[in-house]
Amino acid sequence: MGRKASKATDNIYYISRIKAAKENDIYTSREKAALKLGIERSRLARIELDQIEPYAEEVDIMATAYNAPHLCTDYCDNICPIGIHKLEEQAKHTEPDSIERLVLRFLSSSQCMNDLSKILVNITQDGVIDKTEIHDLQDVFKAMDSVSENIEAIRFWIMSDPVLRSYFNDDAR
Repeated sequence: MGRKASKATDNIYYISRIKAAKENDIYTSREKAALKLGIERSRLARIELDQIEPYAEEVDIMATAYNAPHLCTDYCDNICPIGIHKLEEQAKHTEPDSIERLVLRFLSSSQCMNDLSKILVNITQDGVIDKTEIHDLQDVFKAMDSVSENIEAIRFWIMSDPVLRSYFNDDAR
C-alpha cells in the first residue's frame, strides 16, 4: 500500500482517492491511480497537493473512478468560473422563499440528524479523532451548517414580517 501524503491529507481529491482505495487497491498509490485515470503522475500529485487546479475533464474522470460525485459539485461551486458566476447570478435574482419552502428545506436537512448523531458518536467514542475520521466529521459539520442555515432562514422570514415580529421580542434569539 502507498504511503500517506501528509501534505495532501485535507485535499478533496486525495481523500477521495484514499477512500476509493478501500474498494480498489489500484488507488492505493498515486502512480497506479495516475495510470488508471490517464492523468500524469506528477500532475495528479500537484492536484492532490493543492499546487494546481484540475481541469474539468480530470475532475470528471476522478469523480467517476473514485465513485465520488461530490468532486464535480465542489469543482463547479468553487473552481469553475462559469459555475461560480451562475451561482452569484442566481443568488441576485432569487425571490425570497415562502415559509412553506423554508420549512420543507429545514425538514429535509434535519431528517438525517439521527444518522449524523450516530456518526458523531462513532467518531468521538474513543476520545480521539484520527485522520481517517476527518472527512466524515467535515460531512457532519456541513450537514449541521445546513440545518443551522435553514433555522436562521425561517427565523429571518418570521422576523421580517411586521405582524409576526410583534409576537417575538429580542430575547427570542
